[in-house]
Amino acid sequence: METAESQAYRLMVRAIHGTLRNAQEGEIPLFAWTLGLTQPAYQAMLAQCLPDLTEVPLSAQQHAELGHNTPPDFAQLAQLLYSHRSPDADPLHADWLARAIAAACFGNRHLWQDLELSGRDDVSFLMRGYFASLHELNGQSLKWKHFLFMELGLQRGQPGLRPPNCERCDNYSLCFPPRRVERCMK
Repeated sequence: METAESQAYRLMVRAIHGTLRNAQEGEIPLFAWTLGLTQPAYQAMLAQCLPDLTEVPLSAQQHAELGHNTPPDFAQLAQLLYSHRSPDADPLHADWLARAIAAACFGNRHLWQDLELSGRDDVSFLMRGYFASLHELNGQSLKWKHFLFMELGLQRGQPGLRPPNCERCDNYSLCFPPRRVERCMK
């Protein structure tokens, strides 16, 4: 039987691979192909998690070009995740996963889809294992992408910060229901 730790590692690798693959296929912005890592750190991550992908390394120029279009919110979102790293989570794995999740947040689909996971429960499992305090903060079980941008907005003093591309989603009204305007009758 698989332990929770080995399941978390397997899902982390799957999420990283899914993010890289979706960036290469144009499902999420190309900057995600490098997860915002330096070229040596990127190669080290591939060697440990995805050794089959190290056979065709990115050139220094390709790596740099991919990073030019990194959204300004990416680094802060990755840092927000990492700052909630669970004490027992491997720091390197938590960094890679934080970057993969942050990069996948810039896709057009649900977060679990851009991470190529089986569903929202997989994302919740990863959040609980790698970023437990952040998982606990999501007491209303908001969609993860929505919750992460909401937390980033609160951290920056910009309440109501929303993920890019959400307006195009068929489930937009589920994540962002119209606010009822209450009128006081006097």
